[in-house]
Amino acid sequence: MLIADSVKQVEIGHTDPSIGKIPDADPSMYVVMPSMLDPTLAPDGNHTLWIEFFAPYKVEGLEGTGQNGTGWTDELKNKVADRVLDKLADYAPNLKQALIARQVESPAELGERLGAYNGNYYHIDMTLEQMVFFRPLPEIANYRTPIDGLFLTGAGTHPGGSISGMPGRNCARVFLQTQQPLAQVISEARKSFQSVTKTMLG
Repeated sequence: MLIADSVKQVEIGHTDPSIGKIPDADPSMYVVMPSMLDPTLAPDGNHTLWIEFFAPYKVEGLEGTGQNGTGWTDELKNKVADRVLDKLADYAPNLKQALIARQVESPAELGERLGAYNGNYYHIDMTLEQMVFFRPLPEIANYRTPIDGLFLTGAGTHPGGSISGMPGRNCARVFLQTQQPLAQVISEARKSFQSVTKTMLG
């Protein structure tokens, strides 16, 4: 779910971090409740909630302080998290009373834990010039590389990060086409035909 009062908030939430600003004055965020699909992720009668809030890796004016010189400290990350939860509580008023525990991770901590450059688990920015056949570079955007037999997948390939599994699926299909090109083309054509037929017949 996207939580935002306006398109402007979403734009600020995506652009401010690129210049070192934390867009928490009136934050927008993405919210996922994975326990809705997998109840084993929480005790009976409870849920887990994941919030994605874009923030800069290096905080403007705090460079050289905090974790790895990024400006991020436990105090700052929790202050920002409080502000984000305040906003979410506008949409889910019982949020704070229902909260049992939380784990907050700053971009600096995320980068260190995952080895993600500048704490970006999408690997590269999800901007227009880094999408579809430009991701990660036009020369290797189709999951193939100039090295014969070496394929590329992951958050740095289309359609990007998060937990969709699509980069891996797409790469596997490209790989299979190189192994059995004719059989794969026929199989894909058959699936497409069946899909179109199903849609037309309703």
